[in-house]
Amino acid sequence: MEEKEKREESEGRHLTLDLIRSEVNMLVLPYFALWDKDIHRRTETEFKVVIRRGDKKLEISWLVAANPKFGYPGPFDRLVFRAIEQIISKLPPPVENPIPLGSLYSLCKRMGISPGGNNYKRIKEALTRLMMTGVISKGTFYSKKEKKWIEDAFHLIDRVVFKGEEMPNGETADGVYVWMNSWYLENINARYVKPIDWDYLASLTTSIAQRLCEFLSVKFFGLLMKGGRSISYKYSTLCDLLPISRQRYLSKAKEKLDPAHRELKETGFLENWTWEEIKRKGKEKDWLVTYYPGDRARKEIERFKGEIEPADVKTPTGSTEDLSPIQNDLIEKLEQINVSKDIAEELVRNYNPDLIEQWIEAIRYTKAKDPAAYIVKAIKKGWSFPENYLKALRGKQSLLSEKKDEEKKRRRIKEEIERLNSLYESLSPPQKAQVDKEIEMRLPSFAREKLAKGKTDSPALKAAWERAKIDVIRDWIELGRIHP
Repeated sequence: MEEKEKREESEGRHLTLDLIRSEVNMLVLPYFALWDKDIHRRTETEFKVVIRRGDKKLEISWLVAANPKFGYPGPFDRLVFRAIEQIISKLPPPVENPIPLGSLYSLCKRMGISPGGNNYKRIKEALTRLMMTGVISKGTFYSKKEKKWIEDAFHLIDRVVFKGEEMPNGETADGVYVWMNSWYLENINARYVKPIDWDYLASLTTSIAQRLCEFLSVKFFGLLMKGGRSISYKYSTLCDLLPISRQRYLSKAKEKLDPAHRELKETGFLENWTWEEIKRKGKEKDWLVTYYPGDRARKEIERFKGEIEPADVKTPTGSTEDLSPIQNDLIEKLEQINVSKDIAEELVRNYNPDLIEQWIEAIRYTKAKDPAAYIVKAIKKGWSFPENYLKALRGKQSLLSEKKDEEKKRRRIKEEIERLNSLYESLSPPQKAQVDKEIEMRLPSFAREKLAKGKTDSPALKAAWERAKIDVIRDWIELGRIHP
């Protein structure tokens, strides 16, 4: 990594905070460029996805557009915004505009950068840039208060007043004040926030690892609270969410993302990740990246699970193309029980696939008049399985155990026969002649008759000879006449 890029990334890790309660939309949706070099060539970021809501299939989008005079928000702007979030986290509810940020000196100390003229200037420019950057949400920004997806154009920060400037009431500002967007502030007051362990986030050495940690922590929260094991994204969707440039070849895609994946795994946030090709005729290559939460993610959720309910977490990402083959198979099975496609997709995204698979089998042991409604409630509410199903399951498990024991026994016999045959082939010619003579003596009468008549190709004779050979070799080993 170039020295300049290392410096840019290190700036994003200087915030002297331990915990930030971040608004959920701003954790999931892309807003900031990951590197300073990217802000000079980026004028906008657009995230589009086709989803199903109710019985409708919709294309939703999130567009972040920079003002050409002030430029696109980058790593330093992200650091300033996180400092604002930390200040908001400490304010008593309900939080109201304007938000007092204190002096430029205190902001520098909070951000872990040196107070001084140049950094004061950079903070002012960052706040102005955030105020001038526009956002257009078409069904992507969720309002918890209104319980709906927002269709609106807005700015994250509506107004900034610096020390010495005039406030709306005519007074002179004694520090820096910002007016946050009303949608954002309503969600803060509705506690539509996700606590972020900043010490851990800031310890990550790459911007991609930090960004992945931000939105995966939100997705893992709902996933683990509902018993799920993994979550999948199309590679193209990940590129839009981060945001980073999309690569044409898998090797290059892995080259960009896997260092961040490895760091998240080594630090315990991920248990693992996998890549899988999505085969689509006539379309550009794409891959499915599946993430498995690690111990750190699980412990963080356990620590903060009282802060937000899983049902509150609404994120716009995802389409049927983001699902793994196992999840798509479960959707088909649920649809066969007359569960609607959108409900089936919700279940496989949020609940343990093994649990769903079991209920698909268990529903046959109920007397439900409406199996579709029954299975949905059973999965969501954690109902116990029907006793008849559990009894049948125990019977199947017992039978399976017996089959496994039989298979083990057959395997042991096969291995012993192979070992004894190998021992027979290793005997000297005189020893082998003695063994053959005893084998012939042990043959049943019908086999000896065939041997006497020279019918050595007889399958019955061959089978009898092999059985007698094994018995002789086994006995000779026991008598000590040959040694294995």
